[in-house]
Amino acid sequence: MIDDNRYEDIIASIAAVAAFKVNGVASLSGVAGMEGKAQKKQPKSVIVTMLNDDRVVIDVYVNAFSGVTVPDLAYDLQERIASEVEKATKYKVKAVNVNVAGVVFNQ
Repeated sequence: MIDDNRYEDIIASIAAVAAFKVNGVASLSGVAGMEGKAQKKQPKSVIVTMLNDDRVVIDVYVNAFSGVTVPDLAYDLQERIASEVEKATKYKVKAVNVNVAGVVFNQ
């Protein structure tokens, strides 16, 4: 891991916007128990870890609509987020870890 955190907030914002473009995402979800730097600087729903060689790992926490197939949703999120981040920045995405924190039922 590297200490150059200049782009973490920008990458987190790009990832959050990209997540909302995926069908089946109801909302981003906060992460319970986050501490330290990440809590102060980044949205709780997206955590960016900067690696050496201009690579990043992105953890995203979402709530999904009821009836959505979770593996398909996760795949679509991984593809969309990686594509948008790589298009908008100099960084390559090593991994997008998708965490479905909850389900939203239509009323």
